[in-house]
Amino acid sequence: MEAGADGLAHIFPDERAGEDFVKLAARRRVFIIPTLTVINSILGIAVDDSFLNDSGLSPFLGPADISGLRQTFPASGSMRYENAEETLRMLKAAKIPILAGTDAPNPGTVYGVSLHRELELLVKAGLTPAEALAAATSLPASIFGLKDRGRIAAGLRADLILVEGNPLEDIKATRRIVSIWKGGALFDRTAYQKVIEKQKDDELKRIKAAPAAGVEAGLISDFEDGRPSSKFGAGWGVSTDSYAGGKSKAEMKVVDEGANGSKRSLLVSGEVAPGLPYAWSGVAFFPGAMPFAPADLSSKKELVFWARGDAKSCNVMLYLQDKGFMPVYVPLKLEKEWQEFVFPFADFAKTDGRNITGISIAAGPVPGMFTLQIDEVRIR
Repeated sequence: MEAGADGLAHIFPDERAGEDFVKLAARRRVFIIPTLTVINSILGIAVDDSFLNDSGLSPFLGPADISGLRQTFPASGSMRYENAEETLRMLKAAKIPILAGTDAPNPGTVYGVSLHRELELLVKAGLTPAEALAAATSLPASIFGLKDRGRIAAGLRADLILVEGNPLEDIKATRRIVSIWKGGALFDRTAYQKVIEKQKDDELKRIKAAPAAGVEAGLISDFEDGRPSSKFGAGWGVSTDSYAGGKSKAEMKVVDEGANGSKRSLLVSGEVAPGLPYAWSGVAFFPGAMPFAPADLSSKKELVFWARGDAKSCNVMLYLQDKGFMPVYVPLKLEKEWQEFVFPFADFAKTDGRNITGISIAAGPVPGMFTLQIDEVRIR
């Protein structure tokens, strides 16, 4: 703002805004786009089923939309959503213009549909329904100098939505759409819905994963052959945040001494680098025929393994086909001595074990050097 920015995208959930920040925003007459939907995602807060199953929205959500909405960034324990809400209330009290935006297509957000959720979150944070509607229509048109839209008036673009109900009384009425006009032309929602239905049918045919060969025995790896091999699937590999732009590093090797008096185990060592709120470094097992190919493990109910280590923070991560390359996290608390851990599949976004593309055990997101030792990895 001091450098002359006209506005800011995102408010911050690490702490509540200070008075100096609010006074500077008011003095500089900036606008703020809070993007509460993506703030939720950054905090690991997933879109709830009531939104995904909303009768006004769900018929128009394709497989890619549903997958995107179900994803989140890995949760960060140092941030709280309440800080973002309180900052928004302070900005409103100071008469700072608030605009509606979602930062789609980040995890947990999808173009168009997420704006309905953003409006709901803005109202929950203290805006009136009328202020929330203006934040998505007339206010951004005015601030960005879009003189041909943002209002219903003769001579302007006829980008119109007819809804059932009164969104000035219930902001969720924006989801009960009856008709849409784009540039004055009536949009054929029935034809679009048929396209979505075909996409869903095609997706159901595509994602039927075959049961992984050898899964019946349940054992994944005991490392007794001196190699990081597996009894089924594509085996083990190093897994880090490098593909997401991180700089974490890891290496793995089989070492002597394992859990329960076994001869060998898998040792993972490396560093979780700072810079990403969801940084990680560790190893991943791929149950399919190749890395990230889906496998049906639904004949089993839980992941079981022994582990020890000194990582400052650690997680078990399941990669699911319908969530792409963003895993579902469950915390893992390591000690220096061997412990047995049991993780039901249902703890990971309520999956039943179908279409698992990867299972990762990794340090993070707290930065630092680490060692992680695992043994007797199985599903049962």
